[in-house]
Amino acid sequence: MSAETRVPSATADPRLTVEAVDAGFPTSTGDHHLPVLDGVSLTVEPGEFVSIIGPSGSGKSTLLHVIGGLVTPEHGRVLLDDEDITATRGHISYMPQQPALLPWRSVLRNVLLARELAGIRTSESVQEARDWLTRTGLDGFADAYPRTLSGGMQQRVAFLRALLAPQRVMLLDEPFSALDALTRAGMQRWLLRLWEETRRSVLFITHNIEEALLLSDTVYVLSERPARVVRRLDVPFTRPRRDEVVDDPAFIALRRELTDLLATTSEAR
Repeated sequence: MSAETRVPSATADPRLTVEAVDAGFPTSTGDHHLPVLDGVSLTVEPGEFVSIIGPSGSGKSTLLHVIGGLVTPEHGRVLLDDEDITATRGHISYMPQQPALLPWRSVLRNVLLARELAGIRTSESVQEARDWLTRTGLDGFADAYPRTLSGGMQQRVAFLRALLAPQRVMLLDEPFSALDALTRAGMQRWLLRLWEETRRSVLFITHNIEEALLLSDTVYVLSERPARVVRRLDVPFTRPRRDEVVDDPAFIALRRELTDLLATTSEAR
């Protein structure tokens, strides 16, 4: 199936379903096939925050690229509700590991970029973007340029760009991995507060087990490459989620359980 671009209409969040996806790539010499995903299945319900954790290089980013239509799977499919969107683009809002802000555009214009690419250029969009900048502590920076912002502020702008995109499912690919520990903790609290206010459907990639448990409703654990799902965990902690939950004995026990599981899957390779 060839990749194409579709721009969806803005509707209520759909259910995202990944069904038994296999994917791989040829090696640099072209004489071998490198399997990356092995029958991966998962679901993101409307308004659910789902995290994926797994060893480095296990195929987490490849899975996001399959969902986003950038990589065509060898088997399996991707659905939004009952619509097969496999290998088609324009359905998903994506935030990469790095902010990827355009240096020649102001903060406001970077936030509006996804809507502009979808052909949405209205005064209401501009006002909504300004309102969100105010709500997230960036109101004084609407006309500033990315080079003047700290790393955490750049990540906020990148997140707002994804949040205001017309696509209703957000894929976040390790968005805090390049931040120092203190800034990362602040961004986790910021994202948690903002998500609990908006309840967008989110699929979040992270290496950080504590981060996954703190933010998520559901956590999927992937094995070493070729990745398969080795555990699906319903996170039992109530919302709104507070910082103190990380000191809860049940939270500590789950963190240890997932740490041991990841260590076991790595050793079994």
